[in-house]
Amino acid sequence: SKKIRAVFKAKGQSGKPLTTNPPYGYRKDPDDKYRWLIDDEAAEIVREVFRMCMNGLGPSAITRAMLEKHAEVPSVYAKRKGYTNYTKMPDDPYGWTERTIADILARREYIGDTVNFRTYRKSYKSKKQLDNAPENVLIFPNTHEGIVDMDTWEIVQKIREGKRRPTRMGEMGVFSGMLFCADCGAKLYQVRANGWTHDKEHFVCATYRKKKGGCSSHQIRNVVIEELVLEDLRRVTAFVKSNERDFVDLVTKSADKQLTQTLASAQRELAESTTRINSLDRIISKLYEDNVEGKISDERFNRMLADYETEQKTLTGKAATLKKYVDTTKANSANTDRFMALVRRYTEISDLDCEIVREFIDHIIVHKTERIDGQKVQRIQIVYNCVGVIDIPTTR
Repeated sequence: SKKIRAVFKAKGQSGKPLTTNPPYGYRKDPDDKYRWLIDDEAAEIVREVFRMCMNGLGPSAITRAMLEKHAEVPSVYAKRKGYTNYTKMPDDPYGWTERTIADILARREYIGDTVNFRTYRKSYKSKKQLDNAPENVLIFPNTHEGIVDMDTWEIVQKIREGKRRPTRMGEMGVFSGMLFCADCGAKLYQVRANGWTHDKEHFVCATYRKKKGGCSSHQIRNVVIEELVLEDLRRVTAFVKSNERDFVDLVTKSADKQLTQTLASAQRELAESTTRINSLDRIISKLYEDNVEGKISDERFNRMLADYETEQKTLTGKAATLKKYVDTTKANSANTDRFMALVRRYTEISDLDCEIVREFIDHIIVHKTERIDGQKVQRIQIVYNCVGVIDIPTTR
């Protein structure tokens, strides 16, 4: 058992895929069992699943679409194609499930990465698979040809992270899960009802709805947010197309300022956590010595050791999260080239839809209504993908 585990671990650490069967959409190369080739027929279904998610459909709606399309579920398809398949055949060959769709949308393999050690077993005697901690999962990028591009995959992950259930009318809002309260940070709920005209539909702060006095409503109508976002998108894309060099300078300066402010507290907190972890190592070592020398009782030793180890485990997890955040923030501080490439894909933006909104925008911050010079004014702050907040000068 130990030898098999050692070989398995070595193979996984070298970047070779550990899964017996490639994910749906791929097939094994007849000349190299560790090489995956795209299966065109299944790959088109995978692309369609991603496209439907980009258009605002959730797993349940995509499941219904697959049923109507009479697309075979992955296990049935694998059997028909003669691929090795150890999965029990379902009663309904077209019976897609929401879990299957959600798994497809989450797999990094579809952008060309190999992911190893996603799960583990406590013992060779146990058949139960457990999810591995994120730091124990190994990802090897660009090991095979991707079925979807990186931009599509990242947008879908953002949609899934901010996922919201469709309304009772079966619709998925364009801004679903993207609006946040400027004061408490909570998401804004969509409020609509049968019989309402579109101009009555609005968003409201989740904290305000759930906790009385927890926050103000931050209410904003759908038509207002749609108008403001469309206007800003047109303004930004027009500026980028006509002033590429000025845009790069603008975003670089803004990104450096935002990056400095954001990372300062995170790096300070990371340093404090690391210092405390090292300090706890020394404390635990001294605790063992005191127990051996009889300075503290076994009962007190066990109680103190449990407390220190719990604190250390918590801080270690926190430090890992902070380090990942710092590294990611630095890597994505100002990806202007990627944003400009996205702008060039659109000649004109006439209407908003789920795909356009999520391709361009990371999230939107909604401020509460204020009264200025006798008029009600409400500000929103649009945070764009790759480049953050863009403050385009009004005069040149």
